[in-house]
Amino acid sequence: MSAPNSSPEANLRLGLCAHCLHARLIESSKGSQFLRCQLSQSDPAFPKYPRLPVLACPGYGQKPAA
Repeated sequence: MSAPNSSPEANLRLGLCAHCLHARLIESSKGSQFLRCQLSQSDPAFPKYPRLPVLACPGYGQKPAA
């Protein structure tokens, strides 16, 4: 997943999820976009759709540079 918008404003709005290796962008049939935490599949401690912005997360892993 790449950040929906890599602007500084989008980074503030999304928090850590903007650059997290475990975040996946989900788009609804109506065009709404959500960030889903893939860690929620294996660990119930992580919410499926976290409230944004996420400022601290024990599961955060930075995506490798493109």
